[in-house]
Amino acid sequence: MRLRGLLFLLALAAAPAQSAAPQGAPVATIKTQVRRVLVDVVVTNNKGEAVTGLRQADFEVLEDGKPQAIASFEEHHGAATQPVAVPRMPANVYTNFPVMQTTDSVNVLLLDALNTPASDQVFVRSEMIKYLTTIPAGTRVAIFTLASQLRMLQGMTTDSSVLLAVLKNPKAWPQPSLLLRSDVEKDADQRRIDFMVQEQQGPVPQDPAAALNTPDPINAAREFLHDTDTFQAEERIGLTLQALEQLGRYLSGIPGRKNVIWFSGAFPDGILPDSDLTDPFKGIHSFQDQVRRTTDLLATAQVAIYPVAAEGLVSDSQFQTNNREISQRRAARQAQDEIHAMRNEEADRNSAHGVMETLAQNTGGKAFYNTNGLGDALARVVNNGTRYYSLTYAPSNGTMDGKFRRIQVKLTGAKGALEYRRGYYAEEDKAGPASPKADFDPLLALMGRNLPDYSQILFKVLVVPVDPQPAPDAKRAGSNPDLKGPFTRYRVDFAISVPDLKIDLGPDGTHRGNIEVALVAYDREGKPLNFAVTKGDLLLQPKVYADMQKVGLQMRKEIDVPKEYVFLRSGVYDFRAGTAGTLGVPLSDAVAK
Repeated sequence: MRLRGLLFLLALAAAPAQSAAPQGAPVATIKTQVRRVLVDVVVTNNKGEAVTGLRQADFEVLEDGKPQAIASFEEHHGAATQPVAVPRMPANVYTNFPVMQTTDSVNVLLLDALNTPASDQVFVRSEMIKYLTTIPAGTRVAIFTLASQLRMLQGMTTDSSVLLAVLKNPKAWPQPSLLLRSDVEKDADQRRIDFMVQEQQGPVPQDPAAALNTPDPINAAREFLHDTDTFQAEERIGLTLQALEQLGRYLSGIPGRKNVIWFSGAFPDGILPDSDLTDPFKGIHSFQDQVRRTTDLLATAQVAIYPVAAEGLVSDSQFQTNNREISQRRAARQAQDEIHAMRNEEADRNSAHGVMETLAQNTGGKAFYNTNGLGDALARVVNNGTRYYSLTYAPSNGTMDGKFRRIQVKLTGAKGALEYRRGYYAEEDKAGPASPKADFDPLLALMGRNLPDYSQILFKVLVVPVDPQPAPDAKRAGSNPDLKGPFTRYRVDFAISVPDLKIDLGPDGTHRGNIEVALVAYDREGKPLNFAVTKGDLLLQPKVYADMQKVGLQMRKEIDVPKEYVFLRSGVYDFRAGTAGTLGVPLSDAVAK
């Protein structure tokens, strides 16, 4: 793929632009037709250290309990990075070809503010800073945060001073989650319920029939709190899944294994299927399509998740100095309520740890909890995550039935604990897009100001001001008719890599696809200023299709932006494949050239 991309970059876009016929925007579920399954395996000894030097004969692979023939085998030692030579682009031409150097593995630090109390975020941030002062030279690391949306603080780099500067920046400081009740809020709610219970203990009403017809305010309050918690949990699951999908798309353009070290205080249950259950989607059917899509992306991108509990070493809140005063409780219920609270906390912790184990197991990572040594956990992940074995096999069951296939890897000639993903979906390759969701645009969701560039679809853009510029009172180019003040109109010529698109040959000899091309302009603060979107079907005659194989699919779009600093994001989405490419360009750079 990378060789094809380099050849594509060597061909400059020279053909005239073609327009896609506007039409509805059907959204396809990602379908990955599995021909060869890749499984990364980390082997550790009883001290938690990576075991190296094993051979292919030491491994056995089974799918749904049936032995599989290993087709290829490779051991990774954390090899030194090798630079990728990217052709020099002409003036005002930009590309989303990944300039990431090839390597065995990279690491992503994900600080989750959406699911983590602010106090635990402070602890995690301080532990990250401590570790980065001792990180081994040459370790490639990126930093992301998750609040109401995913945000990239720093792309892949080996410069620890850059990473430290990012974490010490006030913008990386903790922020409270809008969808996670704090301990103080939970305590206040419980006090309110206790007060209502105490006040209700009075004389029984004279009329029993009236008592039966009177709503119970205590149960109503409890149901309200339960409904609120359920709603917030579902919202957190949806936002977390969206963030993992965005992260998976970004990492799919980087070679090798990706170790995502995810610091969180409350890992949402149900964001990945549980391979240990007969029905992997039990209890999460409302998110089934999104979970399948995210699971496929993470597997294809070779992502291993390492969940790390942000709270560190845990003690029961009843013994913490910030607990409520005894005087706030009735003495008769004090001991009973404390025991009840301790049981609830223990159940919540056990549930959270179970979710962490499931996340790690199903992606090939390892969970870390109930420890203050977060720096030690980071060091172990980085060390072991660069020393692993890659196995591939062609499934003996070639039926693409969309079902979940369970993978089992065993050691036959050695001893050790194994970490590897536990399965995949044998998706059918169905022609045509799925039913659309009118209220959701999958491309615009990937074009946020602080999101990384995606390279599932490679393309180049020529970005230049239109010459001559339109009159000041001309109709605005873009979907913001209220754009005020002096503006500059830019022309953006796309050259899109055709092999990266899913284009099928129709019965009439034409080649057919379905794509979206978009531009979004942002100001310095990340506020969207204007956007231009085109969605539609591609109908390409054989000769046109053959020419586009050489110079790419040519398209042109125009957009008006204010005469000030503007950050322009461009993007391409393939509805039939569910893949995307995006690229950000500061327009001040284009003007300077």
